[in-house]
Amino acid sequence: MKATITATVCMALLAGAALAQTDDGPIATNVTGIKEQVVRTPVIADAPADDFNRVAWCHGILSGHMDLAERISDIEPLSKDMEKIGASYLRAYEAALTLSKKGEAPEGRKSAEASREQGFNGWEEARKAPKGQAAGAYVNWSLPGDCERATKALSGHSDIFKEMQTEEEAKIIAEAMKPATERQTLDVLTPQKTSATTAPADPDAAIGSSRTTGKSGKGQSSGNWASGLMNKLGWGKNDEK
Repeated sequence: MKATITATVCMALLAGAALAQTDDGPIATNVTGIKEQVVRTPVIADAPADDFNRVAWCHGILSGHMDLAERISDIEPLSKDMEKIGASYLRAYEAALTLSKKGEAPEGRKSAEASREQGFNGWEEARKAPKGQAAGAYVNWSLPGDCERATKALSGHSDIFKEMQTEEEAKIIAEAMKPATERQTLDVLTPQKTSATTAPADPDAAIGSSRTTGKSGKGQSSGNWASGLMNKLGWGKNDEK
């Protein structure tokens, strides 16, 4: 049963590639009806209108979703593969923000950080809820499809998500995209926590300039702009509370 729930959440992350939320709320991914969502979660209507701040907001909501996963890990086991998928998406958001001209200016970085914090704080109600309700919010939520559109538009790279994947992440995502009956290697039960992303020491430092991602893998095309950029990324504030 746990594997079914966690695999459903995994697919909810990937659903952003093809599906978008409406103003009515998030797409329900819990088709089994095991848990009921009774707390508010981030929806695309909450996002800033411009792509730069929207991508920063998307970074925040996904960071918040991953943070919630750690908080409810005693009733919903963490999955190493799911964390890697999330890290891959966060890296693509960071790359788009880094490549954007707005990301080069102090005022742009300040605006992006505020939007990112807004997204992260969109999970506050779930974080304060009883764990059963929080788990329902976690399972029923899916990443807005417009996050992918905005990221591609902001970066100018239509394949930004693939270009920023490590080889390992690419294999995991490809496996997750298969029909459930064909998946063989997707790990949805291994408990493993990852360290939270921390902020640059200088809040005015260029986005992604002071830290690495902590990943040992390289971009799918070794030596291209993606692999070079991946060595500079890691933008984002400390989400530990």
